Amino acid sequence: MILGGIGCDVPPAAGRGFVLQVTDALSGQYATRVLYSQERCGTSDPRNHFHTNATTGAWLAFTGNPLLVASAGIVARGEALTAARLLAMLEADHLRALAQLDGQFAIAWWNGHSGVLRLIRDRFGMEPLCYSRRDRQMVFGSLACDVAASLAVPPGLSMQGVVEYLTHCYLPGNNTLFEGILRVPAGAVVEFSAATGACVPNYWYRLSFANVLAPNEKEIAENYRTLLEASVVRRLSDDRIGIFLSGGMDSSSAATFARRHLPGTISSYSFRCVGASFDESPFSRGLAKELGTQHTEVDYGELQSLDAMAAAAVMDMPFNDIGIEIGTWELSKAASTNIDYLLTGDGGDEIWASHPIYAAQRIMRWYDRMPIPRAVRATLVAACGLVRDSDKKRNLPVILKRLLPESSYPNDLMHFRWKMYYTFDTLRELLTPSLSAAVGATEPFQAATESFEHYQGPDDGISPCLYSDYRTVSGRYFSRMFLARSFGIEFRMPFYDRDLVEYGARIPVNLKLEGIERTKRLFRVAMEGILPDIINHRPDKMGHSVPFKNWLRGTGPLSALVTQTLSSNKFNDRGLFRPGAVAKMLSEHHSRRHNHSHRIWALFMLEHWFRQHFDSASVLVMALPKSR
Repeated sequence: MILGGIGCDVPPAAGRGFVLQVTDALSGQYATRVLYSQERCGTSDPRNHFHTNATTGAWLAFTGNPLLVASAGIVARGEALTAARLLAMLEADHLRALAQLDGQFAIAWWNGHSGVLRLIRDRFGMEPLCYSRRDRQMVFGSLACDVAASLAVPPGLSMQGVVEYLTHCYLPGNNTLFEGILRVPAGAVVEFSAATGACVPNYWYRLSFANVLAPNEKEIAENYRTLLEASVVRRLSDDRIGIFLSGGMDSSSAATFARRHLPGTISSYSFRCVGASFDESPFSRGLAKELGTQHTEVDYGELQSLDAMAAAAVMDMPFNDIGIEIGTWELSKAASTNIDYLLTGDGGDEIWASHPIYAAQRIMRWYDRMPIPRAVRATLVAACGLVRDSDKKRNLPVILKRLLPESSYPNDLMHFRWKMYYTFDTLRELLTPSLSAAVGATEPFQAATESFEHYQGPDDGISPCLYSDYRTVSGRYFSRMFLARSFGIEFRMPFYDRDLVEYGARIPVNLKLEGIERTKRLFRVAMEGILPDIINHRPDKMGHSVPFKNWLRGTGPLSALVTQTLSSNKFNDRGLFRPGAVAKMLSEHHSRRHNHSHRIWALFMLEHWFRQHFDSASVLVMALPKSR
């Protein structure tokens, strides 16, 4: 982790082991301080992540694992870079040098002569980087919590951030829960002038879906397989490797190609979930047997979900998908003493449009274009709302209930309409009166709307959604992998390889999502004879699913803990949420009137995040937006 300041003193955050530092001695004009944490993180050596050029007065610090890019499709290991090499490249070619990089990285680069700091984030935002600017002072760091702890005046709670978090159950854009602390956008550089205080964000990279490939299925399948294998190999090293296996195509392909090129020990991990309709461990177990990996299965039941409070303690910003967050926590805990780095299959859904949300968008595209009055749409949504929830993972009435989006959501939000949990009205009902009036001055859909900006590609109804998800939903995958990093494990993500993603973006959408449910057919063609049949020929994929909504309806420890948390004096005394609205939500969920599991879990995780990182959070420290 890095932490630094321009024009101000930055004390090391407590307990993070920040030890390295530099002062701008060349010009003596600008006070700078940068600190780098030596806490264990896989194979990374902190001494290689920080460098000063005494001649030019420049310095560079970075986190992550930037790789020097070889020619597309070349099956060779990537060359890991040092801060000295990165600084030399940037000083020679400026931001043009970034085109030579792949992998994940966040860079802080100071030019001593010009007094300009550049904060640079990788193409897809895998590595975090945040900043807070006030006048001619800048504080920046990997984590927003560290930045907040380093400010002379503690920041307030961001109303915009809270509204976005509640709406999406995570923060999809560049806001944080701290007022005035922002994330550097993925693929962007933020330039800060110490002389003038000017702070300007610009994009050095944008993914394009233009120049769609000719629909030559054989050629596309072969090229995709070659690029995927090259991506996996590029991220291999001789350190102890682990792979998180979900039993699906993506992680299984990464494991298969890794085994092809690594003859030694490969450790694999999966979790075994209780509930017949949720357990996918037989698939990952079968793959591990065929590949000869050293396989570990971790039980994931209601008791393990109680580790959520420990996970909240290491989250920079809370996010909420219990299957992903706690599943990753349990697997990382099991793997922590056995591996140095891991490969994951995250990102494959975005290449092949294989998440059900894209099928829903395709179905609803014709509905959006029909001249149906808004009042009629609202009536249809209300009628679907009368359907009671089911304890089953897949239930036709419940699917139909979920299919029609809220009529108050604009059509141009596209697939986001199925990934949002509140409208303006329901937010006002949840928040206390002092905050409810301020909802109108916030923009809950801002991050979603902005994620479609600068899209280049066909108007096929799906590709814009994929483009948007690379800028938003991917952040959830990266956040969960930082749970693994808290155990000292470095993560590497082959499906976020530049060459692979750019090629995938050009595949015709009708070859990704065929009809409304046939997905990854060409992927399966590409992996025929390479990926074991137990995976390549399986009929479905459940995802990181656990019967969480059922646990909440039971009488077990998780339900009791959630109810206790959301009815506690500490929770209510914050003055953020109406106790009656929260109690109603719990009651409707317990009675199966509605499935409020995501909303309930979002409140639970937010409260425990507050207790760990921002215990003074209350309506009294809320930074209310100005009326629009």
